[in-house]
Amino acid sequence: MSDYLPQEVLIKILARLPPVSLIKFRCVSKSWNLLIASPFFISMQIEQAILSKPVDAGTEQIIVRRYSKAQNSEVYSVHIDNEEFPDDKNIKIEYPFRDSTRFYYRIVGSCNGVLCLSDDLFGQADSTLLWNPVIKRKVTLPVPQATFDTMGLTCLCSGSGLMSKIMTTSLELAEFSGEVPVNCVVEYFWSEVLISGKVHWVAYRNMGMQEKVENLIMVFNLSSEVFDEMQLPSALENELPINLNAAVLAQSLAVVQYDERVWSKSCCIWVMENYGDGESWSKQYNIEVDGGLGMILGFRANGDVLLTARNRGLVSCNPVTGQGRDLGISGTKDSFYVGTYVESLSLLVEGKEARERIPSDTETESESESECESSVDDDEDRYGDVEKSEFWMQSSMCQYLTVLLKRTFM
Repeated sequence: MSDYLPQEVLIKILARLPPVSLIKFRCVSKSWNLLIASPFFISMQIEQAILSKPVDAGTEQIIVRRYSKAQNSEVYSVHIDNEEFPDDKNIKIEYPFRDSTRFYYRIVGSCNGVLCLSDDLFGQADSTLLWNPVIKRKVTLPVPQATFDTMGLTCLCSGSGLMSKIMTTSLELAEFSGEVPVNCVVEYFWSEVLISGKVHWVAYRNMGMQEKVENLIMVFNLSSEVFDEMQLPSALENELPINLNAAVLAQSLAVVQYDERVWSKSCCIWVMENYGDGESWSKQYNIEVDGGLGMILGFRANGDVLLTARNRGLVSCNPVTGQGRDLGISGTKDSFYVGTYVESLSLLVEGKEARERIPSDTETESESESECESSVDDDEDRYGDVEKSEFWMQSSMCQYLTVLLKRTFM
């Protein structure tokens, strides 16, 4: 049929198809294979996927990650952001890294259908991966020179925007030679957001006046590769930074202020109404959760807040009325991640195959049964361990940082 269609028409038709179908269509002919694997077509497919799902139409996709008690495993699913928040039945995600890290990865961010995974949640990072779960491709990023041995404790702050930049430069990591501000980001609890091509973190710094410390927003421009700063509302300048997280609300920069970090009951959400104007901060919402708040994860197209509640899993909460609705997605409260998602062909050429391990034909039935029984026992122990480890990591880090920071914030 392609012989009877102009090339530009064929490209527009193919760009509207899902990546899983396009992968199969590479087998149609050599010309189709070259077309679908070309950088031009991959970019066009991503652009078409984004344009076909306007945010206000209830068709936006949200990816959810959690450590599931029912399945004793890290689980990923994609949901449609409408009133019902249903699973997208057309997308099935296999998790291929079950034994690659302790418990589960930190998801640093996502961009164009690719997730950035770092294994630094339960210890110092040993690996960082880019993973496209829909087409089952992965790339292991080079180990940075800034290691624990050379620079002490570090944390991965690549951000979803930098992922985009990495993928457009053939996955090569260049050395940053610019000036780095002498600011600190709270270890383990840090978060980052991408707005207007810039990555934002809540940070703090020593003012050099009787050990006085103040909070601020640290900014990194991905285009110019220059760091900058923004002021926080005066009410947050002397708040313990462990209680603050950067967020995005309706394309605006926001900061979540928890009452306390581990046993939180409520939080406030501050929004910068005019980007870059430090005087435009306003406290817009106060959220309280029955039974205790876990984490603020993100915001939906209808303005609801996605959060975790202690012993309740994922909850969609109206920040105005305070009414919350359980979404029926359970998991350990600290393992949840949510983010906007779009299916893409990113990493099709650069990536390697990433699939779940399937037992080989040479394994005997008794060996498989034995491994299965052992796996069940291990999974039960492992799930208990992951909840204990989550609590231990949060509690110990919170106690350490609170004692350390209170000396300068009192």
